[in-house]
Amino acid sequence: MINAFLLRYRFRLLFFSSVLLTCVSGWPAPALALQWIAFSLLVLSAMNTLRHKGVLLRIALTLGIANLGILLLEQFIAIAGPLRDGFGLIAFYLLIVYALFNRVIHERPVTQELLYGLLALYLQLALAFAAAFHVINGFVPNAFWTQHGQLQLDDFVYYSLVTLTTVGYGDIHALAPAARLLAGAEAFAGVMFIAVAVARTLVLMSDNDPVD
Repeated sequence: MINAFLLRYRFRLLFFSSVLLTCVSGWPAPALALQWIAFSLLVLSAMNTLRHKGVLLRIALTLGIANLGILLLEQFIAIAGPLRDGFGLIAFYLLIVYALFNRVIHERPVTQELLYGLLALYLQLALAFAAAFHVINGFVPNAFWTQHGQLQLDDFVYYSLVTLTTVGYGDIHALAPAARLLAGAEAFAGVMFIAVAVARTLVLMSDNDPVD
C-alpha cells in the first residue's frame, strides 16, 4: 500500500521536497542538519520518481550520496572550491530536470500529478542555475555586483528565482561574460517553461472536457 502511494504521488512528493530544499538553500547559513535532511528528502523523492529508469536511478543515487558526503565532510576538512560549491549539485539537479522534461513533454494523458512534475522541474532549474552562479562567482572575482557585500549560495538562490521568473529586481548584477550568458540562458528557460506549462495545462483541460 505504501509502495502504491509513493508511486502514485511521486511527482507531488518530488515537488514538495524541491520546495523544502529551495527554502533551506535560500536561507542564510542554515543548520547542517536542516540542509542534510532537505537534500536527503530530495534524493529519496528523486529515486522514487526514477525507480523504473535503471541507469538514471543509479546515477541519481551516486550523485545524491556523493553530495550528502561532501556536505558532511566540509564540516571537518577543506574541500576544493568547485567540488564544494556545486559541480555535483549541478549534475544532480540537471539529471532530475532531464528526466522530468522528457516525462512532461511526451507523457499522455496529461494528469494533475504530471503538472506537479512540471513545477518540480521549475524549481530544479532554479537550484541548478543557483549552484552554477555560485561556482562562477568562486572562479571569477567580481563576476556579480551587489550593494550587500559578499554573495553566498542563498543570495544566488534568490537571484536565480528572480531571473527564472524574469522579474529581475536589479539588486544583483551579472558582470562577467560567463555570468551574463548564464543569466540570459536562465531567463530564456523561464520563458520557455511558461510556454510548455500553458500548453500542457491546455491539453489537460481538453482531455477533461466532456465529449458531446
